[in-house]
Amino acid sequence: TGSATVTIPPVASVTLSAPSGTILANGTLQVTAALLDGTGQTAINRFTTWTTGNPAVATVTNTGLVRGVGAGSSVITATSEGKSGTFTVTVGSPAGGSLQVTASVNSLMTTQTATVSATLFDQSGNPVPNIVPTWASSDNTKVQVNNSGAVTAMNGGPGGAVTITATVAGIVGATVINFMGHAPENIAALPQIFLNTVAPPAPDVGGVILTANNSAQFQTALNNAQYGDVIELLNGVTYVGNFIMPNKGASNNGKWITIRPQNRAGLPAQGARMTPSIAAAVNLPIVLSPNNAGAILTSPGSHHYRLIGFEVSQVATVTSNTGLIRLGEDGTNPQTTFASIPHDFVIDRMYVHGPLLQNTRRCVGMNSAYSAVIDSDLRTCHENGADAQAIAIWNGSGPFKIVNNYLEASGENILFGGADPAVPNLTPSDIEIRGNHFFKPTSWKGLAQHWNVKNLFEIKHAQRVLVEGNIFENNWTDGQAGTAISMKTVNQSGGCTWCVTQDITFRYNLVRNVGGGITLSGSPDNNFLDIHARRLTIIDNIVHTINTPFFDGIGQGVLFNGDPSDIVFAHNTIIDPTSAGVSFGGPTTTPLVRTSIRDNIIGGGQNGMKGSGVAQGTATLNAFNVNSWFVANGFTLSSSAGYPQFNTYPNNLAGFGFVNAGAFDFHLTSASALKNKGSDGRDPGADVDAVLAAVANVIVP
Repeated sequence: TGSATVTIPPVASVTLSAPSGTILANGTLQVTAALLDGTGQTAINRFTTWTTGNPAVATVTNTGLVRGVGAGSSVITATSEGKSGTFTVTVGSPAGGSLQVTASVNSLMTTQTATVSATLFDQSGNPVPNIVPTWASSDNTKVQVNNSGAVTAMNGGPGGAVTITATVAGIVGATVINFMGHAPENIAALPQIFLNTVAPPAPDVGGVILTANNSAQFQTALNNAQYGDVIELLNGVTYVGNFIMPNKGASNNGKWITIRPQNRAGLPAQGARMTPSIAAAVNLPIVLSPNNAGAILTSPGSHHYRLIGFEVSQVATVTSNTGLIRLGEDGTNPQTTFASIPHDFVIDRMYVHGPLLQNTRRCVGMNSAYSAVIDSDLRTCHENGADAQAIAIWNGSGPFKIVNNYLEASGENILFGGADPAVPNLTPSDIEIRGNHFFKPTSWKGLAQHWNVKNLFEIKHAQRVLVEGNIFENNWTDGQAGTAISMKTVNQSGGCTWCVTQDITFRYNLVRNVGGGITLSGSPDNNFLDIHARRLTIIDNIVHTINTPFFDGIGQGVLFNGDPSDIVFAHNTIIDPTSAGVSFGGPTTTPLVRTSIRDNIIGGGQNGMKGSGVAQGTATLNAFNVNSWFVANGFTLSSSAGYPQFNTYPNNLAGFGFVNAGAFDFHLTSASALKNKGSDGRDPGADVDAVLAAVANVIVP
């Protein structure tokens, strides 16, 4: 055994160093202490104390981190075992400099995060390193920011601009983040294909004009025509028959077969709508069906026909016709493959109608692909005891364009679905419906010859649909409860397990004089397998005059029924529903998922927001929804007790501050309590100017 003495050499010197001797107020600088013993070796594991000579200028931590406080100089001292070293830190002022603040995103919805950063420039424009900003938010209820520049959107109710400010040495910089005020939303996808329906040259290069003087010659001309040819019908002549547009083969070399009047003087220009008065003045050719079959038909796979400017109806003695123009199947020989679907048809400036007192189930059946109805007048499409449509699509793939038409029908003015498609996995897709006037004549109500009235617009099976800038007018209780707009998934007969209504955008429309507003459903009509409706975006629409004594009905503004998912119902103005402004139906065991109801103005309604068997307000919202959102709405109630926060609840319409609700001017005055109080900084309710601009040319004299 033995013993040993271990001697730890004392600290002989302390030397301080740092990357720079100058910092700014609130900036930091790491100072390092080098400790040596008498042999010149690094003295390790020694206790060191740090002090500052002027705490008003700079502070220092026990690890040597210096932070600037105010302009001036301070001696930083480190001491270990009686030996000290010093380092002078100068805290400067960036007089004349600037602070630039940037954010990783410029808008946030509730629960979303972002980061902000700041760059300080001196008066010469050079960046200044090692700054630590002080951060602040102009509204912590909406957007909060921490010391490191992490930003979080809070549950702060109505949105708007929030200013995030950074301060360094008295210099201030800022950026604005737009707080959206609502949860993330799955917006409906728009159509992927929009059809170009500008008329090609007619006749085209190499084409000829074939004149049909009578019915037999019309079918002969259809049989003989080649792509690029024109078939001309004589003005004032009536052609009776079931005329078939044959399949001319696969290649058309970019050319079409055009069917038109011989005398086109007085015909509306492209983009202008046909009317009955124009049809009479121009003395259009008339094509009539002599039976229950179509007046105009297709053969399997036929394509590239353009019908311009003639009249189609049925012989007056035919008491019932189930389809005047039939693109695709006629119900007896359904097309069962995509290859058999007719395609590339344009119905342009046509006048298609049933007789006033006979049954005409359908003006146009558009079970085709790449097809359009434009600038046309489709009316008196009505039937006693069955649904009738101006346009119906159930076994056509699309894309479809339905633009600038007058559409009059008793059952549904336009219907997608209603029968299972015979082509497996077919879903009508990529559909544009703009600038149309959907109308039911008030003379039909109480008429001795009863027509079965249901909806103005219904989707049971379609995807990627844009419904924009239309007027939907006149609907009442009859075959159903008077609701104007209905969207849902329906596997009609159990053979369409792929049936779905999804990605529907309904915007800038005017709906008026109806028994009920809008119904959005998952799959309410049967127990067959299908895909429940999803991604329905209803935004910037005006609905008014609901359930009056004449336009009677269910009286609801909007009904969410069953279990659709990803509904965005935003910026709609719905005035005077007599029942509930917002209703929920269906079992609470299958709730809606991700329902965003925001920025609407809903005035009137005895029951507010109500679901069957559940109390009004928040209780209904929570019972029928998962991940729902109800914020920044204006909603008339006698009492807002039990309703969600972050909404405005006036007692009556006057509380909204409309310019003139009696004259249907739903702009908000500058004094309105709702002005700029939308979750996105806009006025709640519809963009009135955008709606009026979209429908400005819809009604044609």
